[in-house]
Amino acid sequence: MKTILQALIDEIDYPFPVGKFENKLLARGLNGDDECTYDVITGNSFKGAVADCLYSLIEAVNFSESDKSISLPDRDVLLKKMNAIYTSIGEPEKCFGEPVVYIGG
Repeated sequence: MKTILQALIDEIDYPFPVGKFENKLLARGLNGDDECTYDVITGNSFKGAVADCLYSLIEAVNFSESDKSISLPDRDVLLKKMNAIYTSIGEPEKCFGEPVVYIGG
């Protein structure tokens, strides 16, 4: 069987530091070394950790690594997926719509 950490890594399709995965699991009360079960992977804590990782990717600077990159359209897809997960587990959405830039006072 796989660990909870490996299951979370498998859910995110972009390069992401292992330490960040571990931090997201800890913040949700999950131990990455524990065995991943049906109850864990379908539970709100695991789903929340997935959404938290997607949120971190949206906030990240543009990067290209291992032939993978996150473009602005990619971020829109991640934003929709992330907010759908948060809504499904009863948490408020983290980002809304397009970013706004203010110029001047």
